Amino acid sequence: MKAVQYVSPGHVTVVDVPVPERPAGEVLLRLDKVAICGSDLHMLYDSAPASFPFAPGVSGHECIGVVEEADSTEVRRGERMLIIPPKINAMAEYVTVEPKWLIPIPDGLDSQRGVLAQLLGTVLYACKRLPSVVDKTVAVVGQGPVGLFFTMLMAHYGAKKIIGLDVVDHRLSVSRAVGAAHTINAERENPAEAVRELTDGALVDLVIEAVGKEETINYSLDLVRQNGDMLLFGIPKRSAFVFEYEKFLRKLLRTTSCAFTQQEPGLRSFRLAVDLIAQGRLDVSPLISHCLPLADAPGAFYLAQTKQDGAVKVLLDCWLDA
Repeated sequence: MKAVQYVSPGHVTVVDVPVPERPAGEVLLRLDKVAICGSDLHMLYDSAPASFPFAPGVSGHECIGVVEEADSTEVRRGERMLIIPPKINAMAEYVTVEPKWLIPIPDGLDSQRGVLAQLLGTVLYACKRLPSVVDKTVAVVGQGPVGLFFTMLMAHYGAKKIIGLDVVDHRLSVSRAVGAAHTINAERENPAEAVRELTDGALVDLVIEAVGKEETINYSLDLVRQNGDMLLFGIPKRSAFVFEYEKFLRKLLRTTSCAFTQQEPGLRSFRLAVDLIAQGRLDVSPLISHCLPLADAPGAFYLAQTKQDGAVKVLLDCWLDA
């Protein structure tokens, strides 16, 4: 089978490796769609050189596949499944997992939209930790796929005004399409001054940081009002950096972070994400910008990293090489 392999920082290739043997009690699936996640980019571009090469298939984890072999009564051959692979090794044509990591995909939901349920599930899980946003003003820092999902959900949850911030204009256009009332290009405008003007000096009730950079985490503190709320969701490139702690302390912010959605009992947030997309209650189509064959993984990663050609969410199609 073909599998993507990270061979050195910023360099991926597609290699031929054996189809994995199916351990007793696990399910063998043929991958259909695999999406490139921001965390995949972190692992490829920011990991220590000594950690390369990665095992083939790592770090794929946003994926849909079709059951090829199973000895479990819980799944049937030919079923399409959202896969939550615990070994994050699904950037390949085949993968094996235990049935507990599989969520059925309804027949009416195509794989291109359905694969986004993994990422949406992580955002839904984070939203469960937030206070009510009804009639509140919210700023979402970062309008990549994660930030766009937060923007979309804030609109659905009844936020009065949503402000999207990013440095890429085409992503800000998508932000307005999915619910942001205002957008700010943080390279051309001062984020704090722009938010203060948009809110008549009141600032926002909730700021969601979906980038993970030292700069964006620190300027997020300037966007939120005294006694406001802050969600830290972005994954930082470094384990330690300068944080403007005194500003954070004196604003008396209620702050939360979120990770490890896969540890939620019953994978509830992922299942909810599948249902919301399948029912048409959330249109994830505006986020999907590219779908390239698995064999063109180097080009797909380049697009996802550089954000060229209008790239937002980049998918790999594992069937085109069949």
